[in-house]
Amino acid sequence: MERPMKIATRTALNYAILTAGILFVFAYVVYFISEKNRQDEFIDRLGYKITWRSEFIFDADTDSLKIMELHKRNKKLLNEADISVYNSQKQLIFTDIRPSSKNQYYLGKLIRTGKNRITWQRKERQYMGVKYKFENKTYYIIGSAIDVTGMAHIAEFKKDIIVTYIISILIIFIIGFIFSYYTLKPLKDIIIQIRDISEHNLNKRLVVPKAKDEIYELTETFNSTFNRLEKSFNNHRQFVTTISHEFRTPLSILITELELAKELNVTVEDYKTSIDNALQDANHASQLSSALLDFARASYDVSQISFVDLRMDEILADAILALFRKNKDYKIDINYMSNDADKDESNYDFRGNPYLLEIAFLNLMENACKYSSDHHCNVEMEAKNSAITIRFIDKGIGISEEDQEKIFDLFYRGNNKNYEKGNGIGLSIVKRITEIHQGRLYLNSRPGMGTIFCLQFDPALAFVTKK
Repeated sequence: MERPMKIATRTALNYAILTAGILFVFAYVVYFISEKNRQDEFIDRLGYKITWRSEFIFDADTDSLKIMELHKRNKKLLNEADISVYNSQKQLIFTDIRPSSKNQYYLGKLIRTGKNRITWQRKERQYMGVKYKFENKTYYIIGSAIDVTGMAHIAEFKKDIIVTYIISILIIFIIGFIFSYYTLKPLKDIIIQIRDISEHNLNKRLVVPKAKDEIYELTETFNSTFNRLEKSFNNHRQFVTTISHEFRTPLSILITELELAKELNVTVEDYKTSIDNALQDANHASQLSSALLDFARASYDVSQISFVDLRMDEILADAILALFRKNKDYKIDINYMSNDADKDESNYDFRGNPYLLEIAFLNLMENACKYSSDHHCNVEMEAKNSAITIRFIDKGIGISEEDQEKIFDLFYRGNNKNYEKGNGIGLSIVKRITEIHQGRLYLNSRPGMGTIFCLQFDPALAFVTKK
């Protein structure tokens, strides 16, 4: 299996390749300019050499053989140009070397263009055709030479550029690797810390760096994720533990009741009594399972819950009908608080999950009726300052200050557990549903005087956060 390349190595390699491309272009431009300057400089020197040779040939009254001998001697020392002299009829009148077959072509080109000189190159040899006048006569001189010194220098320069280029790339790769390593070292530290976190130590958190950069944001994001995971894991563990405990009691009672009925019951009345007790225990288990299912739905991730446009008063009416189906003896009064805002029905528009909101309203009204001697709950609805407020008021047994601090904890039951049967889940569901809808939940209660649960929602905030 191919081993994956580390980010530090990949970053250094990419950086080196990019820099290599830039340096290659730079080196090529430098070499190209240097070569062009060499050629231009050599062409100028070739022009000077041809002119000097021409003046020496025409001005000095010297035998041609002597001139050629002198040229050969100087050529070894000075790298002089070889020249061929033609008259105006393109007839060769003097030459240092055997003329090239192309001389006549370029000689004709020089004459046709009317220029004083033209240049061309064949392999390493540089040529120049020059128009030269002497004693009112026109001559044409073709000179050539090889820039031995310049080409040697440019070859050495090319070699130096290649060596420097390779060394630079190696240095850049090493520097890039070191830079990438120390840049990515905080990420490596985060990976090491994350590997040490498991389901057995979810309370452990990453060390937050001091500099508030991207690494800081990443660390904060991981810690926030671990907070949610720890909370979810603890809730799940507590949920499973409590479910096993809570279901064990009614199921054990139900099994015991049925076993006793099988062994001891004799008359029909005995069987009816046992069946009634069994049904009561079964109903309790059913209510417990329904409450746990509602809590599980309310504990979903917000992103997994669908939100729709609805009317709060309609959801409240549906909750009242559902409550009456459970217990016809309960009494509910709805009061719309008198203010001008209530005249506009759109003030109760909201964006939320109708099922969850109905569950929250149902639980609050059922608690109010259950723990009141008159089984009565007064509901007040108010739309004011763009906020929807719903109060659930009863005149029941109330809640002590000690219980008020824990009343929203899952499965917690205070002093009211001796007054009426329950499972301690309803208010936990209400709190979670309120949080999902960006609402606020207030409690005001005095023992023996009654209780007020107040729900407050901001439609504008709900629309912004859920759409």
